[in-house]
Amino acid sequence: MTDAKRRDDADFRSGGPLGPDSVRTPVTGGSSGGTSASGASGSTSASGTSASTSASGTSASGAGAATGAVPESGPATEAVAFDPFADDEESQPATAAVPFDPFADDEDDESEPATSAVPFDPFADDDDDDTGPATVADPSAESHRRAMETFRERRTRVRQGRTVADGMVQLPFIPPTNPLDAVMSDEKVASSNKPEPKLKRGELVAGQYEIVGPIAHGGLGWIYLANDHNVSDRWVVLKGMMADPNDMDMAVVQAEREFLAEITHPGIVKIINFIDSAGGETGFIVMEYVGGPSLRQRRRAQPDGVMPVDVATGYILEVLPALDYLHSRGVVYNDLKPDNVLLTEDQVKLIDVGAVTGIGAYGHIYGTPGFQAPEVGRTGPTVASDIYTVGRTLASLIAELPSTNGVYDPGLPSPTDEPLFRRYLSLYRLLLRACDPDPDKRFHSAEEMSTQLTGVLREILAVRDGVQYPHVHSLFSPQRSTYGTKHRVFRTDQIVDGIARDVTITPLEITAALPVPLVDPSDPGARLLSASSFTEPGELIDTLTASMGNPEYSASVEIPLAIVRAQLDLGSTEEARAGLRGAPPRLRRDWRWEWYAGVTELLLDDYDSALASFNRVLAMLPGEPAPKLALAATLELLMQRDGVTRRQLLDPLTARATANLDQQLGELPESMLRHLTPTWTTEATDAEAMRFHALRLYAMVWATNPSTVSSAFGLARQLTVEGQHEMAISMLDRVPTASRHHRLAKLTTILLLTSGAPETLTESRIRRAARRLVELPTNEPRLEQLRIAVMVAALNWLRAGDLEQAASRNELFDVPFTVEGLRGGLESGLRLLARSSPFPRHRYHLVDMANMIRPRTWR
Repeated sequence: MTDAKRRDDADFRSGGPLGPDSVRTPVTGGSSGGTSASGASGSTSASGTSASTSASGTSASGAGAATGAVPESGPATEAVAFDPFADDEESQPATAAVPFDPFADDEDDESEPATSAVPFDPFADDDDDDTGPATVADPSAESHRRAMETFRERRTRVRQGRTVADGMVQLPFIPPTNPLDAVMSDEKVASSNKPEPKLKRGELVAGQYEIVGPIAHGGLGWIYLANDHNVSDRWVVLKGMMADPNDMDMAVVQAEREFLAEITHPGIVKIINFIDSAGGETGFIVMEYVGGPSLRQRRRAQPDGVMPVDVATGYILEVLPALDYLHSRGVVYNDLKPDNVLLTEDQVKLIDVGAVTGIGAYGHIYGTPGFQAPEVGRTGPTVASDIYTVGRTLASLIAELPSTNGVYDPGLPSPTDEPLFRRYLSLYRLLLRACDPDPDKRFHSAEEMSTQLTGVLREILAVRDGVQYPHVHSLFSPQRSTYGTKHRVFRTDQIVDGIARDVTITPLEITAALPVPLVDPSDPGARLLSASSFTEPGELIDTLTASMGNPEYSASVEIPLAIVRAQLDLGSTEEARAGLRGAPPRLRRDWRWEWYAGVTELLLDDYDSALASFNRVLAMLPGEPAPKLALAATLELLMQRDGVTRRQLLDPLTARATANLDQQLGELPESMLRHLTPTWTTEATDAEAMRFHALRLYAMVWATNPSTVSSAFGLARQLTVEGQHEMAISMLDRVPTASRHHRLAKLTTILLLTSGAPETLTESRIRRAARRLVELPTNEPRLEQLRIAVMVAALNWLRAGDLEQAASRNELFDVPFTVEGLRGGLESGLRLLARSSPFPRHRYHLVDMANMIRPRTWR
């Protein structure tokens, strides 16, 4: 073997330029911002122990693999040499295979010993002495070397980031980093004002781990980068253990180690080994090394110091499954914060698992001020305390939170003070619930929070980018029907039959259209409800009432609520209210109970109580469109009750800013802010606040869910009353052509173009209405009556302006746009409608109207 070959093989075995030879060289360079350390941030004990802050720009963790003994009873696994260049037919002893060497000279003549070919080896050192006899390189080694070099080269290329959150967010690509860049220089260690590291560079721990140097100082002391000489010199991290074996019962220590060792989730750093003591330290956890920046470093790298809201949300959605994994095994993470979330090229990983404890455990519970839940010292760590840290982490990534002495203050900025929360109000509500001071009011699980955060993300992208994504994780059914979609168009039917139509919406119409909660598949009564889904309401009530005596269904939440729903379907509203009031406390805390309470109160005309119930549903489910739609409809009913439905309540600037969600509501005047609560809750404080919230909620639902047509018509109604006809028309123009309400939306826009006082109309609006009507199919049953409505508006406009004809000489429909021409067109239209009128009395009335409106034929 040549010297070059030996050097190449040694380099390959050591992992290339990052092998053990380079590790043993003292490192003097500083740490880079591209890596972070496991637990590289300050943490404090709930019992009052203060922990130090991290050295930013360092990071810990990498992939470990375990090896086990091969059982002696079975055959051992053997490596089979794979040579793609060998000849498959070697059964004839007289014929020998000639190895193919692509690096050899084709004109070699080995029969002449005086002349030898020099093999071309692109991997050889130029200084190698190759004057000896020619050597044929091992093809498998060459191909292996090439494959590894290609892998290393391509791994460092900037690639496109990966998509998360059901394909809604693309996370940026994080290039891999050199572990040696994470090691702190002696100067940086000395200037850190921390105790001197007890483990020195080059020191061998447990006869296996060679210390390369410190990479950060966390709440449990120094964190070290090391080489594992027993497993291919892989990179590992040594971090101090939370429990001191000298101070604790060994059974407790062993139990702590067992649940840490059993953590096997791709989103959590892997535990490799435990060391009881080394270099005067109490003990270490040996973890995989993960090279990459932390969320805190990524946030600081942003131009404005905060992360894009969709990217930050995508990262948190990647963290929540790891927390849910821990919670399902009876442990909590305790110390979630941006420093403890590392980003790699294809993963988001939680580090610093040394703070993980059992649910409800007492003693030294580690956490970080500003992120740790306030009740931890009283209740111990719980799922709710972990949820609190998730909310605080997300808030710190996307907004500038107020702080004191470097510690975030409790609470969240109001939407009045924070433009981001004003624009994405559902995100603000999600953070309010996650960070609620009362742990019982927070999300009950990481999975529940993930579902709502996904819904909030859909809304954010719809508002910001105008892109709608399917709501695949909704807790509600689709909207069952529509409300308020036909009233304006149906009013024109009075021209045909003489019957006046009511244009107000009703509670029964609303409740019949609202979505209904889907059955929780994990509920004990889910199977029973699924089997009786097509049963008549009366029979269903009897069946479910009888089943409630069965111990199998005693814990069911769905069965008693299904009885309430069946009673509402039968019209037994008082019985439904009695059933809700008699529900046990565990049921009254469920959002489904609040939903059915709101529906029942609507049907009983108790609009204020219904508004409060739907408000509580929205606080618990900020990512769902159903409570927003229910709140907007309830606000309309309240305005109808108070007689302000047709009154303009907002100034034009406020109305436009409220409906135009992409303006962050930054144009709201100070006078409007006085009508709102500090947290912008949907409360019926006064008429102006009701109109504001109805506009905003309808706009939110319509921007996110193009299939919820009721929200488009509701938004158009509110804008029309506020005098914003053009905005109302643009909202209805977004109704998809595939929707069965598309034509109804177009008919409504025609009436909106011609509505209002005659002096507010323009010739342009009248002609636009006429063009839209001409575009409709000739089989549209309301074509003639809308034609009459447009001509009446045109005639009134000419009269209001004391005009004889329009500025343009073009006809309106097939009649001249003049007073005389419109009179003639109206006469013909009314006589045509009279022929199809179902009632003789109204037929005579239409003929009388035609005679009155017809142009004079004498002077």
